[in-house]
Amino acid sequence: MKELINKFPYKKELFQVFSHLDCLLHEGREEHPETPIRLAAILEACKEIDPLVPLSFSSPEPATMSQLELVHDKFYLMGMEASCMKMRSTYMSEDNHICMDSYTSVLAAGGSALALADTLANGGSGFALIRPPGHHAGKNIAEGFCFINHVSLAVERIRQTQPEAEFLVVDFDVHHGNGIDSIYRNCPQVYYFSLHGSPQHIYPNTGHKHEIGHGDGEGYTCNITLPLGTSGDVWLDQFKEHLYQFEGKIKPDYVLVSAGFDAHKEDPYGLMGVDDHHYLEAVKALQEVADKYSEGRLGLFLEGGYSVEVLERLVPKIIEQLALFKSQRA
Repeated sequence: MKELINKFPYKKELFQVFSHLDCLLHEGREEHPETPIRLAAILEACKEIDPLVPLSFSSPEPATMSQLELVHDKFYLMGMEASCMKMRSTYMSEDNHICMDSYTSVLAAGGSALALADTLANGGSGFALIRPPGHHAGKNIAEGFCFINHVSLAVERIRQTQPEAEFLVVDFDVHHGNGIDSIYRNCPQVYYFSLHGSPQHIYPNTGHKHEIGHGDGEGYTCNITLPLGTSGDVWLDQFKEHLYQFEGKIKPDYVLVSAGFDAHKEDPYGLMGVDDHHYLEAVKALQEVADKYSEGRLGLFLEGGYSVEVLERLVPKIIEQLALFKSQRA
């Protein structure tokens, strides 16, 4: 991480990448797919980015428990910390393996999410390279490898100073982000668009097309489901077709992205047939939305994706694309 910061020192006007080495401390049992090497491989590959690419790497201070309470219940957080200190093997879910240092990683990831939120609030854009992932985490629920909902944490951080802000949250992880969906299903200031595998056949078995929000938030959720084995071309067509459904509902001040890469054809779970260029095209479409509506305020948060080879190859390409787009826009 120090090498990256030295290679791409902080400059406010550049595309910002946030991460923290404490995110690598969280480990589960040996067979668990959400491993430290996922993030370590991305960070190592980022060292090969051309130093002329206009971007900046930073390692923010970890979050505090009180900051995480912007989204999560205090007793839930205390329970997580205590479970780690007692060296329990899981927290709340059999999928959510923990170790003694898992809470430290959670705080580190939260700090990067908050730093990205502050960057966005100041007119910037960036990518939080963090783990464990977050889009399945509810206010007091840990599941699907997730403990803290980073996208929601960023939303709430921005809303502290900009209570009227409107957000487009886009989730292209192959799994439905049920945590984000549940947190904002009643909120007309946050429009949630998720493109994911069929709930009948894939975890977390939520995110049906008829789930469009509740109460004041009815119509502010768009869940698009795809059958397992969907090709990358169809995936991208569906992404582009439904991306602008927020129009007429909100005029987003911010575009936040749950960036999961487990729909990739090389992912070990083999759920869909998306390729590198499909993701790059999807990110380009998001850049266009942010450029049109949000003055370029676009923030990505790393979620799933379990092929190390894909992550170390693709994520740096996306960072380069985002950074170059920002510089051209400026």
